[in-house]
Amino acid sequence: MTNIRFLIMFISLFLLLTKPALAITATDKTTNENTISEQSEAIVTTTEPSVKRDDASFVKENPNQQFIYAVNYKGISIGEMKQEYHWKGKNVAVNSVADFSFLLFSFGGSQQSDIYWNELQQIFLSRSFYRESIGFSTVDMTAKFDETGHHSQIINNGDKAEYTSEEGPIVDFNTINLQISEGLKVGKTDFEFYMQTSDDIAHYFFQVKGKEMIKTKFGEIEAYRVQQVRKKDRTFIAWFAPRFDHQMVKFEYERKVLDINGELIKYNTEF
Repeated sequence: MTNIRFLIMFISLFLLLTKPALAITATDKTTNENTISEQSEAIVTTTEPSVKRDDASFVKENPNQQFIYAVNYKGISIGEMKQEYHWKGKNVAVNSVADFSFLLFSFGGSQQSDIYWNELQQIFLSRSFYRESIGFSTVDMTAKFDETGHHSQIINNGDKAEYTSEEGPIVDFNTINLQISEGLKVGKTDFEFYMQTSDDIAHYFFQVKGKEMIKTKFGEIEAYRVQQVRKKDRTFIAWFAPRFDHQMVKFEYERKVLDINGELIKYNTEF
């Protein structure tokens, strides 16, 4: 994929920012399984159990949650990004939608994810998702994951492929957002993810850099500063606020000529 396609997916769908940092074993209808080409060491992985959550902690005061973000490129408004959560106990359906326009060109996309809390691993895992995007590129993709999370099957624009990750479960970006939020609630400071993209598995690392008081449309609030690490050619920072169920309220991304930021402007529980 080109960098511009990854830019579109990021501002459309949150964490699709970069080329995969690690090629995980993959098989499709024309190739055999490949071995891992590169290894990276991690301080803490997503498979490491955190503080065990009891059933009551998953009963949301607001089972429906909607977060709407204004997104800017170099200070110019390009549109909005929306994330909706429909909770049923330890299961959650997440719908992410983006609608953007820049220089008279419209683009965006959506992804619907079926996510659940895995009791054994004490993490959120992806069951399946459906993604579509329009603009510089067109994606029509479905993905399904096995119960372990280590195997995935995708159909992308009609082409089938299978992926395997021995190092950690494969998830989608909506699950990453949830797992960072969950990790912050129990004091986790290091995160590692293997994320399913349309044609590979991307390897991401994030660290909590502390708490800050930040200015938002809702006033000055306390938030965790979470930063992507092990990438020297870019800066990605997101702030997650306890006031909003430890969800993201602000983000910034800089890489070469790219300068993107977003901020929570609306929060709803009835929609």
